[in-house]
Amino acid sequence: MRVYLILGFLFISRIACAQATMPDFSNFSSEEINLKECSFDKNAEAVVLLDYAIADHDDEYRLITHRRIRIKIFHQREIDRGNIRIHFYSKDQFEYISNIKGLTYNWEGDHASLSYLDNKSIYTEKEDNHYSSIRFALPNVKPGSIIEYEYDSYMKHYGGLQDWVFQHDIPVIKSCYLLTVLPGTEFQYSVQKKLNYPIIIKPIQESGKIYFEMDNIPGLKFEPYMDAVKDYLQKVEFQLAQYTSHFGSQTKVNQTWKDLGYDLLSDRDFGGVIKKDLPKLDEVKSIVSAETTDSGKVIAIYNYVRNNFSWNGYYSTYAPDGLKNAWEKRSGTAGEINLILINLLQTFKIEVYPLLVAERDYGKVDTTYPFVDRFNKVAAYVRAGTKMFILDATKKFSPPGLIPFPLLNTIAFVVDKKYFRLIRILNNRDTYHNIITVNAKIDNNGLLKGTTAIESSAYAKEVRTEDIKTNTKKFIKEILEESANDPVVDNYSFDNLDDDSKPLVQKLEFHSELNTSGGFVFLIPDFFTALAKNPFTAEERFTNVNFGYPYDVDIEATIQLPEKSRIDKLPEDKDQAFGGKSVTISRKFRLENNTLTISMRFRQTITLVENEQYTSLKAIYQSVTDLMNGPIVIKISD
Repeated sequence: MRVYLILGFLFISRIACAQATMPDFSNFSSEEINLKECSFDKNAEAVVLLDYAIADHDDEYRLITHRRIRIKIFHQREIDRGNIRIHFYSKDQFEYISNIKGLTYNWEGDHASLSYLDNKSIYTEKEDNHYSSIRFALPNVKPGSIIEYEYDSYMKHYGGLQDWVFQHDIPVIKSCYLLTVLPGTEFQYSVQKKLNYPIIIKPIQESGKIYFEMDNIPGLKFEPYMDAVKDYLQKVEFQLAQYTSHFGSQTKVNQTWKDLGYDLLSDRDFGGVIKKDLPKLDEVKSIVSAETTDSGKVIAIYNYVRNNFSWNGYYSTYAPDGLKNAWEKRSGTAGEINLILINLLQTFKIEVYPLLVAERDYGKVDTTYPFVDRFNKVAAYVRAGTKMFILDATKKFSPPGLIPFPLLNTIAFVVDKKYFRLIRILNNRDTYHNIITVNAKIDNNGLLKGTTAIESSAYAKEVRTEDIKTNTKKFIKEILEESANDPVVDNYSFDNLDDDSKPLVQKLEFHSELNTSGGFVFLIPDFFTALAKNPFTAEERFTNVNFGYPYDVDIEATIQLPEKSRIDKLPEDKDQAFGGKSVTISRKFRLENNTLTISMRFRQTITLVENEQYTSLKAIYQSVTDLMNGPIVIKISD
């Protein structure tokens, strides 16, 4: 649920409240000291007792935030909570952190023990050209400890106002935030929370403040195939809506998507850079001149940019330093590289629009209000004849005809003064497609040994190519060897890694020591799919299940059995459909002259499942894994 309001210096609401009374630093209640578990999240191994902040301004209108966090540790696994990292925006000295205090409370024997943070152990670490971290370790942290720390953040202006997040990965007993609204400003804010989690919102008219509080919030833990964590965090989000300067002039921030589209294209750091000619285009002109169709030109330009420019790891939607430096260095931010791509496409008369996108891991876009910071990068939205392309040149392994998989099931904004629009990015045509062919032999000791060829197409090729090129050993161990029958890959080779027009072929030599008992060998008919393990085992689910793309997996296995072995009864052939045929699975077994042939096919068309449907999805996947795991029993000898 989201609630939208405008925060102004004068509030419409007449509700008055006093600031909640907070305990003094290092003053712990008997309830906190004696707490052994979290009453509303009993499996939690630590709990946030208190998380609060007060945000105000000084005479120079700097944003000053005082933050305090108090945590109780229940289990040894959570003592790393005492290693503190405070992330801040250090570029151009926009923000700095000061007045740090910290301590650890322990009850030892018959008395309390307080261990204070030594300021000499506090150090600053530069993360990149934009961000730094304050780091320190609180002393003597162990199960039963209460840790507490506080600090002040100073920012040059209210443009750095951050969202207030009530929820953590561990439960939170009390989280509260008191904001003083800067005179002459208006802030749009939205509250993201579950319907059954109450929130307190209290404007304080006489002092131009507003107070937010949530209590007793369960922790948000990782769940398989979950969307971005921040899509589910209980939080309040802010964006500047209007600002009046000391000279009386007003600056309004976009109120509609039309306003946003117009302003972006009028901005010198966005629309301005895609209108300026790039220098030294002879190489690009030569490549494009060889193409006779618009779609061919699109592919040629996209491949030129993704193969010749390296992403420096920074997300952005603008190019505040222009494109010349990135063009010359052949390196830049996501914004710079993709604005170069858009610039080149426009230069060669291709119909292209900037596309603001939010990758799935970044979070969902709420379409109610045009918050530009809901998007983490700009991409290219291209039309060439009857073909449509969504291109992100920072994705080295994404071919031009395939929508980059981090953008699937997201909402994007097409930036144009006349034809601005929000679009939902879907792809039901291309799948995660693997064709697995196995030829193997079982000996009298239950050793399965053979070869496999896996043809990966579309998203399977994109994902696996990136995994292989990033860390081949990890890919072998976590993708190929984490399969039924516990195979060990003895040798491997990969074909077509760099050829967009052909499937990726993974050729494997493998062996597996099958389970044996009393002269019987147990062969699981699943090979290299990971479908034999149900990822949905939790009783409840907090987040939606986002697969991203449809799945299409085929297995054809030929297994030579030992000479004198036999199979008294093959498993039944099956063709089953679930969820209105959104998931289907079939299997067939044939035995002839001691050669076992296995054919299996798995199809899944559904890509997004609301968490309310989790129970049904869990049951479907349990049925699938049961079919994949049903062993074939082979009698080796009489």
